[in-house]
Amino acid sequence: MADMHEDEKPDPALRRRMRYAERKLKAARQRLARTERGIVYWSRILSDLKHERTRAVQPPLWPEEETSKKT
Repeated sequence: MADMHEDEKPDPALRRRMRYAERKLKAARQRLARTERGIVYWSRILSDLKHERTRAVQPPLWPEEETSKKT
């Protein structure tokens, strides 16, 4: 591309393409942010569900065979 001086305006077609590209970039960034928020949200939900299951159903501290032999 030729060097442009400060007083020269870029080609109208180039300006249109730049505005289009800027809009597309902004939209892609918004989609990315929305997707990342979704990942965080569902990761927390899954973690809560896993934690609740392990808290509600705790395995015995020792096998049952050992407890019946001691009594």
